Amino acid sequence: MLDFGVIDIHAHIFPPLAGACGFKDVETHRLHQQRSMHVHGNQPYRRWRDNAVTQLRPLWSPEDPSEAGRATDVDFRVGRHGRFEWTKDGEEYFVQFLPPYMDDLSAPAETIVRQMDYADIATAVLQNDHIYGNLAEDFASASKAHPGRFLGLAQVEEAFAFEDSEITRLVDHFDRLGMAGLYFTTTGLFRNGYRTLPDDPVYDPLWQEVAKRDLPVFWVHSANSPIGTYEDEMRHLTRIVERHPALRHVLVHGVPTALYADADDLIALPPLLDRLLREAPVFAELLYPIGWGGRMAYPYPRAVNHARQLVETYGSNRFMWGSDMPNVERYCTYAQSLNYLADHADFLSAEDTRRIFRDNALSLFPQRAVIALANGVG
Repeated sequence: MLDFGVIDIHAHIFPPLAGACGFKDVETHRLHQQRSMHVHGNQPYRRWRDNAVTQLRPLWSPEDPSEAGRATDVDFRVGRHGRFEWTKDGEEYFVQFLPPYMDDLSAPAETIVRQMDYADIATAVLQNDHIYGNLAEDFASASKAHPGRFLGLAQVEEAFAFEDSEITRLVDHFDRLGMAGLYFTTTGLFRNGYRTLPDDPVYDPLWQEVAKRDLPVFWVHSANSPIGTYEDEMRHLTRIVERHPALRHVLVHGVPTALYADADDLIALPPLLDRLLREAPVFAELLYPIGWGGRMAYPYPRAVNHARQLVETYGSNRFMWGSDMPNVERYCTYAQSLNYLADHADFLSAEDTRRIFRDNALSLFPQRAVIALANGVG
């Protein structure tokens, strides 16, 4: 057990996912969910009648990443017990996106707080993906109801985030609701067909608003997307770093080290990513179980090895521990998502441990947010 208040940099609360969940209507929410399940790769698609894995990917046209590519003949829907479901040619399919115990696909703040207590987590940063909804109001309510336990991130419609209406909404999330950073997923760019990318100068007013408030940007990138490879996405991030040097950035889900490991499992990151982690205000989550838990057993020794190489190469001040709770419980418990690293990373000094599991997160956010967390982190 760690002897200080642990901060989980990546967690979620959300209402039942079959609803609008803060979007203007259920249909807009379902659009995002269908696109997300199309690009989701960690859990396989399965056929309902026999649980067999299927390679069919019928939710979206592989040739058209825009809204027009959405399949409209699959009756895509939110199911029960953690599943998203659809029908194709009379056959029922599903993906087990959340743990099976999540009957109505909801994670109430009260439940997550009790989970945090059980796993001995002081505070959680609430990330705000479109799968779950547009939840800044929910995050603000949860933070008020549970002082010191939650810190929320704002959200935009990424494809339109340079428009005045989106910037106005973001400013409201920051100034009225007290969100402490911006969550930005490049997968959300499907809504404009990836025609305008976030390093385009048209996005500058957005980045200026975030920088003015000294808030971090939490980035979700893909290893393979219409933008290109992970390195292509890092090139776009580099342009933003160069044009807006005051911004701080967090790589959500962490560095995809498996892409850059050789036959001996030695990691050599490409020069662009190496330079970002050495020289730029870029930080990364250590969040292996949600990505690797379906491929290997706890306590994930390969993940510990990769974390060791990252910390030894770039220093412990670049990394923050996160869980992706409650999603991670499709693979392991909340406590295990912490302890695989806290209990098995014997390469970490006491100072390294405190940085990764607490202090780096505190330093990432502005002083007003740190003050708000004072009751929770101890």
